[in-house]
Amino acid sequence: MYSKHFPDDCPPSQSDIASGEFYRFINKAHETPQPKDFLSWRQENPKKECPTSIPECQAYGLSIHSSLDDAKNLSMRIPRFKKMKIAKGSLSEEMGRIQHTPSKNEKSHHTWWIPENTKPYKVFEIIDLKQEDSNKT
Repeated sequence: MYSKHFPDDCPPSQSDIASGEFYRFINKAHETPQPKDFLSWRQENPKKECPTSIPECQAYGLSIHSSLDDAKNLSMRIPRFKKMKIAKGSLSEEMGRIQHTPSKNEKSHHTWWIPENTKPYKVFEIIDLKQEDSNKT
């Protein structure tokens, strides 16, 4: 069940059941993913107006990426992401719903709506980017 604070039709009916491997930015100070790494924009900014560039429902979801290369690219280009680690997680049905919400610079961006009493930080682990790069060669 989703938070009663979510807007109507949120997650949207056209969203998909969560499944697959995804990447999420995590606070660099954390040795392992923590609950506070999985707060939505709306949870972090309860009194702020939603940015005009995204629908209110999307502000209740979390940003994740289906492509490690996209996440790495962001971490090299955007100052706020340069200060973060990347964690990889495998989502399944009980983890909520996702929707592909790409932008010009984030082709693999998805919005993930997490049901209440779910512990997303338990299915993610911080990845060693050097190790990931060496696995590709």
